[in-house]
This record gives sequence, C-alpha cells and structure tokens, in this order.
Amino acid sequence: MDTSTTHQFFYIRIAHISTNTQLESILQKYSAVFEKDMGKITGLQASLKLKKDTRPFFIKARKVPYALLTKVENELDHLEKEGVLEKVNRRLTTPIVPIVKANGNIRICGDFKCTLNPNLTVDEYPLPTIELLFSSMAGGDKFSKLDLQQAYLQMNVHPEDRKYLTLSTPKG
Repeated sequence: MDTSTTHQFFYIRIAHISTNTQLESILQKYSAVFEKDMGKITGLQASLKLKKDTRPFFIKARKVPYALLTKVENELDHLEKEGVLEKVNRRLTTPIVPIVKANGNIRICGDFKCTLNPNLTVDEYPLPTIELLFSSMAGGDKFSKLDLQQAYLQMNVHPEDRKYLTLSTPKG
C-alpha cells in the first residue's frame, strides 16, 4: 500500500470579476431606497383631533445635562437640515426629552404627555396583542424584517395641526 500522495496545484489568474447585472439594475432603479438620508412618506399626512375644551399649553424648555448639550444641539440642527423640524416663534410649546440611543446618538422626543396627549380625542380601536399577531403568523414560512430609519419622523403632519407639535428646546 502506497502512503505517499501527490499534490497538484493549479493557479488561476482572475482578470475580471463581473457582477450580477440584474441586481445592479434593481439597485439602480430603486436607488432612493438605499440613500443615507431619512425618507418621507408621500401622499399621506397625520392629523390630530383635539377635544373641544382644549386650551393653549406652554411649557418652557427643560435644562439639558451639560454632557448632552452639544449632541442635542447637533441633532436639532440635523433634523432641521432634513426638513423634520423648522424654526418657528410660537407660545404653544412642549419641552423635549433627549434620549441616548444604544449607539450613543441622541433621539429628540417631545414630552406630549403633559401638553397635547390629554387634549386629544383618541380613536378607540384596540391594537392586537403580540400573542394575537404571533398566532396569526402560525404556519408561515416566509417572514421579513422592515427597519425604517427614524420611522416615527417620516410621516408629515397636516399643516393645520403642526402648531400643536411645537417643541421648546435649548435652542429656542
């Protein structure tokens, strides 16, 4: 029995790598989906229904911890550049609450629980529980995960209702 083995090596020189043209075509056709900036929902605007006895509300800006101040100001500038926020001069305001995300970035949230929320007429449609959602997916074999960048900021608000969403910030 011969225990020696013979190894043969083949060298291949790669001169050109071509990509899948169908994939390139799809990526080019839907290039807007892959842009780095925030998307916008078009053709649909959110509207608010306020109770009839609603009175104007004003709460001045809260102090932001000094360690977060620069990040909060940078995020406010970014949101203004993206067209999510615009500078206005109103007396109907809600303070912000800066939230530090896991990646260290800042999320700007309005504290509407103390101003707008008690004055809204809420549609009484019960949302399904997570258990109901999972049971409705039973037997499924294809699932998808949709991750929208800052999805809560992608829907425009009806121009008449924007005044109720004015934020008071360290920048005004």
